[in-house]
Amino acid sequence: MNIKDPTVIMKCSAYDAADIYEKLKFGLEKLGVCGKPFSGKKIAIKPNLLLGYTPDKAATTNPAVVEAVVTLARSLGGEDIVIAESPGGPYNETTLRSIYRETGMTKVSEKTGVPLNFSTESKEIGYPDGVVSKVFTIIEPLNSADVILNVCKLKTHNLSKMTCAVKNLFGSVPGITKFEMHARYKDQRDFLSMLVDLCTMICQNHRVIHICDAITGMEGNGPSGGTPRNIGALLISENPFCLDTAAAEIIGLSGEVEMLDEAVKRGLCPKSVHELSLIGEPLENVAVKDFVKPDNSGKKKFNLIPGFLRPRPEIDKKKCVGCGTCVRSCPAKTISMSDKKARINPKHCLKCYCCQELCTFKAVRIKKSFIYRLIK
Repeated sequence: MNIKDPTVIMKCSAYDAADIYEKLKFGLEKLGVCGKPFSGKKIAIKPNLLLGYTPDKAATTNPAVVEAVVTLARSLGGEDIVIAESPGGPYNETTLRSIYRETGMTKVSEKTGVPLNFSTESKEIGYPDGVVSKVFTIIEPLNSADVILNVCKLKTHNLSKMTCAVKNLFGSVPGITKFEMHARYKDQRDFLSMLVDLCTMICQNHRVIHICDAITGMEGNGPSGGTPRNIGALLISENPFCLDTAAAEIIGLSGEVEMLDEAVKRGLCPKSVHELSLIGEPLENVAVKDFVKPDNSGKKKFNLIPGFLRPRPEIDKKKCVGCGTCVRSCPAKTISMSDKKARINPKHCLKCYCCQELCTFKAVRIKKSFIYRLIK
């Protein structure tokens, strides 16, 4: 990974696996990746499978893109290939089977013959160079891989503002360990800095190629509660921070993604999108000018106002079905059940938005104070 690594941008309007393969092959050739570099290598394909959503919801990497990536890996000499992910919530075989089925990965596996990972083993990896975290627990299929194909989805995100290549690698952390990390890094800046540590460590320990499914993204209150939005693009790079910088420009979030500010400080990517090495389609040809931002966007404008005045999650009792997912996933243990409805105690809320991210009923909304609305 180098600050000068190029990012290739390609127009792509439909989920046709054969067409996507040709475009990704073109992208890799532009990156200088050709021949059979994956021969004898162990390859893990890591999509974004946040929850068990069907592809039309645009909350997960589309199966046509994953199928194309399988074909791509084989064209580069890959034989030992696995599709692996640690989704939100429990990391066990039952959960994995359900999520693989709902997201279309089971059909990809059946069609291509590439296995899905059902192992729930993980390993603690030391990272002395980490700024805020010196150790991470990583799922075994990614830890043991020589090459990781990080196949992310371009979406908004109420905590990180955007989830793309960098944030997708948080899925290398097993199950509820993610909640523990939210609790450990209560300050949002520390949490986002930890994500930069994690991404950097993985990219140092493995060869990682980052592929972004931006054919249809998600706008509004992503990563799961937003709305599908056509973007019509594919991005590919060996530098996740550069790819994310280009992606932020495409959806109108340049200057708002604090993970990228941290990456700039560490010399991992240029400060301005104009300093990126971009190949292929000009950014302006795929940019969506009216892309709807998450409710918690513009955080830099209200960093100095008291925490209790900042946007926070709130339960919509009309939509809440009392399933308890938010209670189990809350890192601060600040959500309880009352009269079969979830209730958030705002006093101890970390504003990590795990409850909103994992609620399949969209029963968690963002409450904004009058002061915040004036500033924004």
